[in-house]
This record gives sequence, structure tokens and C-alpha cells, in this order.
Amino acid sequence: MARKVVLIYAKSQAVRELAGDLFADRSKTKGELARDEIYPPLGITTLAAWLEGAGHEVRLLDDSIRTLAELEEGMRWADLVGISALTPNARRARELGKLARNEARKFVVMGGPHPTTNPEFFLESGAADICAQGEGDLTLLEVVEHFEEREKWKEIQGITFLQDGELFATPRRPLIRDMESIPTPAYHLWDIDEYMHLMVNPGVTAITSRGCPYACTFCDAEMTPRQYRSLSVDRTVDLLEHIMRTYDPPQIILFDDLFTIQRKRVIAICKEIVRRHLSFEWLCESRVDTMDYEMLRWMRKAGCVKIAYGLESGSPDMLVTMKKGVTPEKVLRGAKLNRELGMYFKMFLMYGFPEETEKDHRITEDIVRRTRPDAVCVSIIQPIPGTAFYEQVKPMLKKDVAEMEFHYWHSVESFEHPVFSHEELHSEREKLIRIHHESTASLRARLLRKLERAWAMVKHPELIGDWFEIRRRRKRHLQRVAKTQWAYIYEPGGKDLVGQQVPTVGVEA
Repeated sequence: MARKVVLIYAKSQAVRELAGDLFADRSKTKGELARDEIYPPLGITTLAAWLEGAGHEVRLLDDSIRTLAELEEGMRWADLVGISALTPNARRARELGKLARNEARKFVVMGGPHPTTNPEFFLESGAADICAQGEGDLTLLEVVEHFEEREKWKEIQGITFLQDGELFATPRRPLIRDMESIPTPAYHLWDIDEYMHLMVNPGVTAITSRGCPYACTFCDAEMTPRQYRSLSVDRTVDLLEHIMRTYDPPQIILFDDLFTIQRKRVIAICKEIVRRHLSFEWLCESRVDTMDYEMLRWMRKAGCVKIAYGLESGSPDMLVTMKKGVTPEKVLRGAKLNRELGMYFKMFLMYGFPEETEKDHRITEDIVRRTRPDAVCVSIIQPIPGTAFYEQVKPMLKKDVAEMEFHYWHSVESFEHPVFSHEELHSEREKLIRIHHESTASLRARLLRKLERAWAMVKHPELIGDWFEIRRRRKRHLQRVAKTQWAYIYEPGGKDLVGQQVPTVGVEA
């Protein structure tokens, strides 16, 4: 039986207001792209594709940009309401769930990281009928099919519900192994142009793999328990080509947890992009220790213009503590490789682990000076249920993290740090951002970067041919973008950076 389903991405309204206030204050040191960037939520976009494929009618609503009245209208229209909740947005998801159940009188399914680890937060408060655990692709299909047949709920894998006032959890559903079976996300259910107009660097997001094999203590592995799976090379490039030809974006942003984990796959994807003569620019996230010369060279040739590396700390002690699995030596080598091949690279850094001392911060500052990334994004760590770090600091929590509504870059004080006050952590964070600025903005630093690039071409003459090839591809890319409504992003002064509240960095103490 065909159903009407509305899927809502919950967004903390307190965070929206906090981000707006912080970014409106031009005197604050914030770091590169630390604003609350808004993208179409890919999780529910993929779920919508599954549902449409099964014959159901679906609407998608993003609480980041829609009004409460629009959300309520969607609830009234639907037979079933699905709500996606990250931990920072859990309170808002609970609020929307109660609204859907009590006011609109609809059946509510909660999914995402927080319902996976803490279903009781929603079920015991009356905000949901069912919580889905882990990947919800096949689970949601079954729930939509049988939500009115309570006697069949126990047969649905990967859900939790209340039975006689007690939580009842069915066995976890195995992860989807065949990534080729996952449909192309239902991008058509969003106004993609609306999102791109809201972005500082307009683009369309995509995911070509799921999971990450590493065991960082701050990362939630409950959704995809450390199991990496990926689309085939052809399917990946088909997806990227579909996005480019359908929406004509200036760039494509890959949201894979770790795009570069399979070296042969990445190189094959890049070669296929070049073979098809596709001219677009793209970004991804990676680890510096997964990079080598050949892979990075092909990524540059295929249009990759920015890589964000999760470094987190420069201190060897802290890297061991957080089980990062990387050493400062590998970080230095990886950063040098990026500079030599001319890749724009950003580093994510994190302060606030209980073991941290001033010495660790000074070592991290030194690593930033020596690696000279194009940008840094420094956050204060927040404990997320489902992580080893959360279990470590759980006795120190000031209250349930789901009640805190924090922004990852502008946090609340979730636990009392044994060494630093919350204000001191933010001061240390701002100091690191200024040090990065000082290390990269000077004329000397810019000239050194050019000399490193030139010397790499002397050592590797093939890079000279690559340079011309990359310039030709970029010319074709710019010609394409010039014919679209996004031409302004490459024009001097084309972006309204003040209006978009893009953070600036000063070097004043």
C-alpha cells in the first residue's frame, strides 16, 4: 500500500541563533569556514529514494531553513513522519516528534546517531513510536510497510520501541554490503539552487562510500561499525556526472567519512573522470597518512581542489590517547607532499581532551607552523554518545549532552576539564588560529610555498605537463560556470562575505 511519508532533518534552533550571533560579531576569531554551513541532508535524501522506489510519496523538509509552520504542514499531509537527529539536535527532534504525535496525531519514527545510541530519550518522552538503529535504508522501508501492524514490529530488524512500558530492541540489522543496491539520492526533492545560494562556496554534496576502519575515540562508530564499503568506480563517476549535468554546480563536495582509504579505487575514479572529459572541481576529506605521490597527483589532475585532513592534534601523546593512528612525522611528510603538488589543504584540529596540557597545545602550534596548511578549523571536543570519549568523560558531564544543544565549533561546557577552564580552551583555540594565520599569510610564507612547488617540478618533470593539463581543465571548468548563475563566485567581490557572515582572522592578541 502506497503511503505518504515526510522526512524531517531536525536542527537545533538554539544553535541557529547562537551561530548567527557569533558570526555577526566581526571581532571574534573564528577560523576558516567555521560558520554553520547548510547542506541538503544526504541521509534522508537517500532514504527518500528507497521509499520512492517502493512506490511511496515522499516530502523532505530541512529544519535548518524551513519554518515551523512548513514543518507542521508536512506533518499534517503525511501518513508517517520520520525525523533524523544528531546529538546536538536531539532536543529539537524530541520537540518535533511530540508535535507530530500529539498535535498532528501521526506515527513517528526517529533515526540517526542519537536515536541509535539513546532511543529512550525519544521513546520515554513520548516523542516517537519507533527508533531505528544504525543504517535505516531497509529498516524504514519495513516500518512504513507495517507501522499499523504492531504485532509485526518484533520481526523488523534494527528498531526499538516501548512494550508494556519497557524498551524492546530487535536484533541489529546487518549493514548493507552491496553499495550498488543503494539508489541515487533523491536530490530532486530539494530546491538545490536554494541551498547553493545559501553557501559561501556553492556546491552539491555526495557520498560514494560508507564507514571508516579507524578507531578514533571521539568518533561515533555505532551507525556503521568500522566497516568500510564503497560504490564501484563506474557508479561513483556516474553519480558525479549526474550531479554535474543536472545541477551544473561550481563544485561537488564529497562527504565520505574517508574518501582516500582505497588507493587503487581513488586513482581509478580520477582516471575515469579524466577519460570522460568531465570538468568540475571537487573536495573531499582524508587522512594525511593515506596519501602518496601518485594518488594525490591523479586527484589534482581530476579536479580535486581542496582536501580536509582530520589531524586533531600535533602532540604525539594526544594522538596516541585519541587512537588516531598517525604520527607527527607522517603528518609533516603528508603536508609537504600537498604543498609540493599544489593542493589546497585544510586541517581539522581539536582541543579539550582531559589529558591535554599546555605542552600539548604548544606542540600542536609548532606542527601548524611547520605544516603551513592553507586553512585550519579548530573545535572544542564534545562527548557524543556511542564514542569511547563519551564513556571516558561520562562521570564528569554537567548534564545529558542531548539537553545541551551545542555547535561543534562554538561549544558549551559539557564537562569540567581538569586543566583548562572553558574560557581558557577557547582562548587557546583562538591563539592557534592566529598562529596559523601568521604562519601562512606573510609574503615569505607565500614565496616559500611557490618555491616548494617549483622544486617539486624540477624533481618530478611530469608535474610540468600536469600543470598545463590542470590549467586546461580549469579553463573548461570556468567556461562552464561562467554560463551559469554561479559565475559571480569567481568574480572579484562577487561574494557578499559580510552578509554571509564569513569569519575573518586577525593577528591581534
